[in-house]
Amino acid sequence: MISTNRETAPQPTVPLGAAWVAEALRLAGFHVKFLDLCFLPDPLRAVEDTLASFAPGGIALSVRNLDNCNLLDPRSYLPEVRDVVRLIKARCDARILIGGAGVSILPHQVLEYLDLDYAVVGEGERAAVEFFSAPDADAAGEVAGVVPRKGAQRQLGDPAPIAGEGLVTPRLHGWVDAKRYLTREPVLPVQGKRGCARHCLYCTYRMIEGSTWRVRDPAAVADEIVETMRHTGAREFEFVDSVFNEPEGYLELLLEEVLRREVKARFCASSLSPKGLTAAQLRLMERAGMTSLVITPESAAGATLAALQKGFDEDEVNRAAELLGRSRLRALWCFLVGAPEEDEETLGRTVAFLNRHVGSKDAAFITTGIRIYPGTGLHRLALREGRVQADDDLLMPSFYFSPKLTPERARVLLESGVRHGRCIHLTDTQAPVLGTLRRIGTALGLPTPFWRYAGYAQRALRWGRV
Repeated sequence: MISTNRETAPQPTVPLGAAWVAEALRLAGFHVKFLDLCFLPDPLRAVEDTLASFAPGGIALSVRNLDNCNLLDPRSYLPEVRDVVRLIKARCDARILIGGAGVSILPHQVLEYLDLDYAVVGEGERAAVEFFSAPDADAAGEVAGVVPRKGAQRQLGDPAPIAGEGLVTPRLHGWVDAKRYLTREPVLPVQGKRGCARHCLYCTYRMIEGSTWRVRDPAAVADEIVETMRHTGAREFEFVDSVFNEPEGYLELLLEEVLRREVKARFCASSLSPKGLTAAQLRLMERAGMTSLVITPESAAGATLAALQKGFDEDEVNRAAELLGRSRLRALWCFLVGAPEEDEETLGRTVAFLNRHVGSKDAAFITTGIRIYPGTGLHRLALREGRVQADDDLLMPSFYFSPKLTPERARVLLESGVRHGRCIHLTDTQAPVLGTLRRIGTALGLPTPFWRYAGYAQRALRWGRV
């Protein structure tokens, strides 16, 4: 199993999905070697050495992201993956299966670009086991969830999801050098459910994880946290579910189990929706040890929210902000600038929100433009507006930005309108100084989340440009 992700900005991402598949293969009786390329100075040499020493009969490649989703400085990760694939094919004849979130979005295009034969769409635990257990290549290509490059292309719909109770425990510490990641930020991921029933215009979660919520047994999640603490020394965890406060009742069951088990850890959540958020939920989060969260309205203007099909309105965003402002929880507010219907008036409403609601304990993360993926409502809109053509394969990044505004004008309005320095722009996260600051913060034991120091980071960035 090779985790190909080498991006470390804004922070390195622990390969939880790849570990999950590796554990499923181990439980099925395979002898599995896990190779994480993230921090290796010479990844191709590491791959070559591992091929020579391990002599695999099968190779699973995990691709987390296709590119950095940055309109202002786009960069594809696929050339690096192609170098790995070419080396593998030159050194051995093992059966290869490629998967991961990035592959699930554009499987046929990825296979063609990398000159590979098989990709898995959606979850890989069951598909990988069946693929590598198949008696020959033809049988492997018929496995549910596997897409072949050759022959008739299968119609891609929702991936066939594994029921929540069928998910194994990933045993992250058995596969990943967790302590290496903990030196960059002392937080490890945990996933309590999969899938998403929302229909946001731009989002690919439904293609990756399926369109229904599938909840793991809260006791199994708590067991995983406790076991990871025992093996890694980690004391902070991030719930990486697509929307932490959905479906109804999920976060209550999970956090009440954490409290019942008296798990002595700190928690954060990487995706909270303003929709239906209650003061009681926030109090429960605080009691369970949650200290921060990422909340994703994407806009504070009603017209833009409606165009994005977020499922909540401007009033709900403001109500959620008022609740969070009265809590002890730190909030990182995420906004997409340049969404459909975005103009100076709607961006002005977001600027006003940033000034009114992003308090001294909070910050905002701002992305300019939205990556266009096939099969999304945004792709259909971009086709109607002539932003992309029907024969564009979208493997290399293409972006949507509202025709009523320009990225340059949007940046001017934000920089001149926001009265505090707690806004983090996606492009800023690529600066090497931020990685250095993260390592220093971890070494000094500074309290997380590190985005709480956004004001200091902005000053460091300005100093670096002088």
